[in-house]
Order: sequence, then structure tokens, then C-alpha cells
Amino acid sequence: MSYYVTSFISIIHFISDDLIQCDATTRIVELFGDEFDDLDFELALCCFEATHKVAFADRLWETDAEDYEEMTIEEFLEAFVDPREQRDPLFVTKRFLMFQESLTKALTEEAEGDQSEDY
Repeated sequence: MSYYVTSFISIIHFISDDLIQCDATTRIVELFGDEFDDLDFELALCCFEATHKVAFADRLWETDAEDYEEMTIEEFLEAFVDPREQRDPLFVTKRFLMFQESLTKALTEEAEGDQSEDY
């Protein structure tokens, strides 16, 4: 699991342009701020899955963030990564389509928020 932890931390550093400094003991909630939001976190999850061709357990997507935000990065990965290699040739495509859906939703909500502020 330590390889996965190191990899996930590298992905977070890359996505945040090294503005987020973390290690295996960093709690998930500590990642979030101006430099790194929930969409960045979801991108990190998708990149991790694509890089290693392993999936996060379906229960992660059904779990409220409050239920895992106090976990360390290491605990989070141990709890939610299914280490079996994904053999579905469309696995990565499906994961990035999930991210695209989240991105579209976030952009739509942002645009609607901007419009309501104009009134």
C-alpha cells in the first residue's frame, strides 16, 4: 500500500502545483483549501485509478465526505482502494466520464451562482 500512498501524494502535489504539501499521515480534510477543492480531489482519484488501473470501491462514491475526512491519506486508501486490476477496457474512460459529469455540474452551479449575484 505504501507505493499507492506515495503515488497518490505525488498526484495531489502535481494537481495543486506543489501548493499542497502532505504525507501519509495528512488527514483528508487538511487537503482542502483555496489551492485544492473537492473537484481537484475527484480529479486526483480519477488520475490515481487511471495510473494504477485499480478502482476505488463503489461504496466511496456512496459515502458522504464527512465519513472519511478525518482519515489519513493512508487510511483512506486502505479503506477504499480495491487493489484488483481492472480489466474492463473502458475502465479509465468510464472514470473520466464520471469526472466530466462532476466538472460540468460544478461549472453549471458556478454559472448559476454568478447569475443570481447579478440580481
